[in-house]
Amino acid sequence: MIDVIIPTCRSIEEVLPLVYEIQRTAGCEVNVIPTCQDASASINRNYGLDRATSDPLIMVDDDITGLPAGWVLRMVQVMEEYPNCQMASPQLMRPDGGFGIMTGGPRKGGTDCEVLRARELCTACIIIRNTGLRFDENFIGSGFEDNDYCRQLIERYPVAEFICIHNLRVIHRNEMKNQHGRFWDANQAYFRTKWQAK
Repeated sequence: MIDVIIPTCRSIEEVLPLVYEIQRTAGCEVNVIPTCQDASASINRNYGLDRATSDPLIMVDDDITGLPAGWVLRMVQVMEEYPNCQMASPQLMRPDGGFGIMTGGPRKGGTDCEVLRARELCTACIIIRNTGLRFDENFIGSGFEDNDYCRQLIERYPVAEFICIHNLRVIHRNEMKNQHGRFWDANQAYFRTKWQAK
């Protein structure tokens, strides 16, 4: 059974449609963990990680939809095929059909997996290994906690691979909750200070 964490500040009632969509499309038995904490993205992600036992495990943000049949099995397959992969993501798509923001700058489209040179991914819909690594809770709201987590992975696993699965596509509404204004400024400043010192 694969754990699927929904890191969200929304209520369980609000995310139930996504829970049902995950269960219906996964293609295997899954344990869905909606976090529903009135807290930052990092705190919600760690709340889910603390309750997950599968390895690997999946995280799906509450603004993801359009999950294709068998998507969990495909993501697990990629982790098995690439032993150095520490994080993989489907190709994120915008609701209008365009390509979504992926952070690590993968090429657009394609029919296979791409090992990203930038070694960074948006954590909107990811599979990761259950290593005990946690998100930095000094980030407020949301934003930059995913960039930081990728940096932590590279620091811990120097040969870590980050993969975009181009032939697996999901819709990311990219709502950017609690990410603008003071959240963005504070998180960007903290991120820069933290990693400039390393």
